[in-house]
Parts: sequence; structure tokens; C-alpha cells
Amino acid sequence: MSREQLAYEALQAGKNSKHNLNLIRKQPERLLPGQMENAEDYLNRMIRFADVEIKNARLARRTLTLRTRLKSLLLLILTAPSDKRKGESV
Repeated sequence: MSREQLAYEALQAGKNSKHNLNLIRKQPERLLPGQMENAEDYLNRMIRFADVEIKNARLARRTLTLRTRLKSLLLLILTAPSDKRKGESV
């Protein structure tokens, strides 16, 4: 599994965890007795993990959209110095 796919799954798990945490806090009777603390701890860990993955993805520049990547590549091509190529005369 690629790093990008793992990061995406971590983000999804974090989003789902926030929703699930709110749900179990509103309706604690749906959980088995004595499982509330374990469930909250697990969901909070998943949320923190997702936050760390978001930060890592930003640092690695994996969150750039296709449009942004294409713009940066185009600017790189357009601003590249026009070096002499073999066989060209100036």
C-alpha cells in the first residue's frame, strides 16, 4: 500500500472518528457498559493520528491539487533559462 493511500485512509478514519465520537457522547447507551472510556480513547487517538498525517502531507506537499501541480510545472518550464542546445547558433 502506498504512502499516499495510507495518508488518505488516515484522513478518512479521522473524519469518521470525529463523527463517531460525537455520536457516542450523545447516545452513550448504545455502547456496552464499561466500554465508553475505551471507545473515546480509541477515537481520540484516531483523530490525533489523522491530524499528524495532515501535517505530514502538507510538509511533503502531497495535498496539492492537480491544478496547482500543473501551474507549478508550467511556471517551471516557462521560467527555465534558455540554454544553448547542441547544434543551435546564436
